Amino acid sequence: MKDVLSFESVTSTNDYLKENYQKLNHLTIVAADFQTKGRGQFLRTWESNSKENLLFSILLKNVKSDDVSLVQSIIVEMIISFFKFRQIPVYFKEPNDFYVDQKKIGGILIETKIKKSSCLYLVVGIGLNINQEDFENKNATSVYLLKKRKLSLILAKQHFFQKIRRTFNEIKQYLLET
Repeated sequence: MKDVLSFESVTSTNDYLKENYQKLNHLTIVAADFQTKGRGQFLRTWESNSKENLLFSILLKNVKSDDVSLVQSIIVEMIISFFKFRQIPVYFKEPNDFYVDQKKIGGILIETKIKKSSCLYLVVGIGLNINQEDFENKNATSVYLLKKRKLSLILAKQHFFQKIRRTFNEIKQYLLET
């Protein structure tokens, strides 16, 4: 798929996009099997075993700074839809976490770079617990623990990446600065 960069390991998919945004296209997606310094809000660490979960970030360039919350709402709805399709009763807890029965199953991290009133980039990091069976944090869960079956990470990535591209291409005239 165009503008999808996949790595076995990176420090953080968000960091990769932030460090390289100037030479990357709008809607570039970076995915990794493992993040050595994956994190959530307030530099909290994100626990994820290699090749067991979805870890990716999306680069949006020249988004209107007023539309950051709209982007968050779109991403939240995509993630909720992904889980509900699998009969997983997920809910979103502000500002960035997804839970099932008080156990965390995923999170998002949105980071921006704003110069004057223009948003140079908006990076949306997404971490979803898919096939992980054991967590140090006992307040975590995964699709596998809930459904007792493994999901194809390749198919799950394809689902998200196609939906992200389609959705953000459809609304780009409303979202991007001219």
